[in-house]
Amino acid sequence: MKNLKIYFLLILAGALISSCDDFLDVKNNTLLDRDTYFQTDLDLMRMLSASYSNMADVRLYANHYWRQRALLTNDVFTIETEDDLAGNYNFNFREDSKELRGIWSSLYKGIRRANTVIKERPETIQDSLLIKRAKAEAKLLRANYYFTLIMQWDFVPFRDEHNMDLFTVPQFTREEILDFVQLELKEIIAEKSLPNSYSGKVNEEQGRVTMWFAKGLLAKSYLFFDEPEKAQPLFKDIIENGGFVLMQNAEDIMNVNNRFSPENLFEVLYDHQVGGPLFWFDDGLNASEGTQRNVYLEAMVQDGNDPDKIGGYQNLRPTDDLINTFEPGDFRLTAFIRQKGDTLYYRNPRIIGGEVGDYVISTSDDPVIAKGLTSKANNPAGNDESFPVMRLADIYLMYAESLIGSNEAEAMRYIDLVRDRAFYSPIDQEVRPHLSTQELVNGGKSLMQVIKDERRKELCFEGHRYNDLRRWGDLNTIVSKIDGESRYIEGRAFYPVPQQEIDKSGGVLIQSPNYK
Repeated sequence: MKNLKIYFLLILAGALISSCDDFLDVKNNTLLDRDTYFQTDLDLMRMLSASYSNMADVRLYANHYWRQRALLTNDVFTIETEDDLAGNYNFNFREDSKELRGIWSSLYKGIRRANTVIKERPETIQDSLLIKRAKAEAKLLRANYYFTLIMQWDFVPFRDEHNMDLFTVPQFTREEILDFVQLELKEIIAEKSLPNSYSGKVNEEQGRVTMWFAKGLLAKSYLFFDEPEKAQPLFKDIIENGGFVLMQNAEDIMNVNNRFSPENLFEVLYDHQVGGPLFWFDDGLNASEGTQRNVYLEAMVQDGNDPDKIGGYQNLRPTDDLINTFEPGDFRLTAFIRQKGDTLYYRNPRIIGGEVGDYVISTSDDPVIAKGLTSKANNPAGNDESFPVMRLADIYLMYAESLIGSNEAEAMRYIDLVRDRAFYSPIDQEVRPHLSTQELVNGGKSLMQVIKDERRKELCFEGHRYNDLRRWGDLNTIVSKIDGESRYIEGRAFYPVPQQEIDKSGGVLIQSPNYK
């Protein structure tokens, strides 16, 4: 982190010598005057809301982020042949890819909004505790944006509250950015400036980041970068003291009725009412992102002239390899994937406005992704399901992984909790018979392989699989075409820096070596 520390000192010195009195509107790139905007605590909290709402962007959790990550695995394939999806599926990442640049831009937009909150201090605000908490929230959101960034790019520019308006900033390695993220998270935890939970009004407080998410993200960063012994006490603290519980059955995980789920450490919120009541969408600048996941996740109408237009996520299909990973009786299969003969609800995009006729029932011909899609019975108006950024099942499996070689009996206990939920029958209201983790190991599987399989099944279509394959060193052996031939291109484990960003920086940013 030495280079980043030196750079930080330089930009801090520059900030002390000269500062700008104007700053950019986060959406419209028009100048706002600090004298007229940052006056009250409401102004501060609205700008913080803009940093939250950015996560609901179509280019992030609403669609593109998790979709692009899934494409690079053996969990899905695409029927597209000419667009970004087809090229990225085969690791032929283009430097001018609109979708990849969209993800990059949205992450930096979220970072900039968080930086603005961290930098500004309303003159009339009296509640210093509120300022402290708001800035801690912004720092945690920024840390999450940066961590998400280095999961996709290996050489990225660093912008904080001191240089957030500059395009001409140097790049740093993902390890250097990681050091910054971990330092920020440790400071948040040490200062205790975030609560463990919120007791305020649902629309104003529920859904904010907490101390538990800070600990979870720090633990995850340790595990992902080969320091499992540092992750263990953090995972254990979350499990024993966080008060989180697994939802009863698999269909509850991304259900419209389970917003603020007791399983989720942090979730991205959506509301079919544009500009709905949730604090995420009250930024006062009209800068909030789209709030309806159904705009992006709606299924195509089944068309006799085009049999590919079926329900589910239209461009991606689950692979047989993923489907065959589920054991008989595992209810996650029917909760996450619809197969031939299953009933699937989907929106009819040919009908605009109103609820009448929005949904029809289709029998799917090919397997389709159903995780995170609502049904007419749950919500006739749109998809309000939250998207889990981190949830307890993920914590259980990461904790189990961190214990390999030190306490494998404990690891098996938490894997079994995830598996027991997977075999819970909502019809019988009991856990159906299935193999325990110990029995799977006795049958010849390594404990690590059991964890790999469970993470694949439990977290499918949530954006985790590719990061797992890369950190495990499994890309070349696992990622294959439908015919079994590897499609991974050596050196393409990370995306190229968008060419438009390089051009905009005047050549200060450079392309990753593997794309030159």
